[in-house]
Amino acid sequence: MFVILLAALPAHPSFAQRYKPISGEIMPDTLELSAGMRINGLILRNSAHRLLFQTRDGNREIPKSSIRRIHDEMEGELVFPELAGPGRLPSWRAMIFDLRHHAAIQALQQIPPVTIKEGYRHNMPYLSFRVNEQSAFNVYRDPDDPVAIEFGMYDQQRKNAKYHRAVREFLAGHLQSREQIAALYSLAFAGEDRQVGALAMKITPPSQTRAHGGWWISVYNPRRLDPARVGDAAYAQLTRPFDFANRGDGRLCEENVQKEADWLTSTLRRMTGTIPKVRGFYRDGDGVFRIIGFGSP
Repeated sequence: MFVILLAALPAHPSFAQRYKPISGEIMPDTLELSAGMRINGLILRNSAHRLLFQTRDGNREIPKSSIRRIHDEMEGELVFPELAGPGRLPSWRAMIFDLRHHAAIQALQQIPPVTIKEGYRHNMPYLSFRVNEQSAFNVYRDPDDPVAIEFGMYDQQRKNAKYHRAVREFLAGHLQSREQIAALYSLAFAGEDRQVGALAMKITPPSQTRAHGGWWISVYNPRRLDPARVGDAAYAQLTRPFDFANRGDGRLCEENVQKEADWLTSTLRRMTGTIPKVRGFYRDGDGVFRIIGFGSP
């Protein structure tokens, strides 16, 4: 699936309490040392002068001065910035990988996509991720060539100005013109939509029924929406009811999600064509990067 590396972030204790990290079986990173050696492992902490690097033989503190190059990889493939064509959005892997740069992103995990039966997003298959505790990131239709991307914020997360800025910066970074970026930043927080070129930008406020109490900001290609929809029967196999995965304040219903781990794995495989190993990540109380795997308690 994916592996994302973050700069050191403050801990969110509930993630450390809920999950046991994967260790020893996923080694997605490679260090190319000045002496000519290459070491495979997992970057646990990346500070200004040193790396805490996990290998199969244990953890090592490695000075940055002895490192020639760091390869942050996802499933053995280097991730490069993508140049999307007009009216296109970058792949889900590139976007997930980019999220590590935002200090507002403390944790991310794959969750079941919930059923959307009205509005411009209805009946479109999508991948969904819980960001931090009370936010969502969704990628619609073909994950490698999405027709829409969006962030949703619930309860206290809606009031987090730092997170609002991070989300807008992230979305702006994937737009193709100054006019589109200006339109994105000009959207009224109370709800508004605009279109510049092939892409539209939209804010859906919590007052709308289809928002389920969340505040949503999205970028999409209106002309590509209808061809991306599927029939009701196919859509029902790819989604779950909102209350199944979410509590009233937007937090995740962990007990339900764990029960559906096999279904989520098969759905992800159907959407992306890969067998997922990693469900997400978080930072523990010491600022150490931890990977959440499918099957983690």
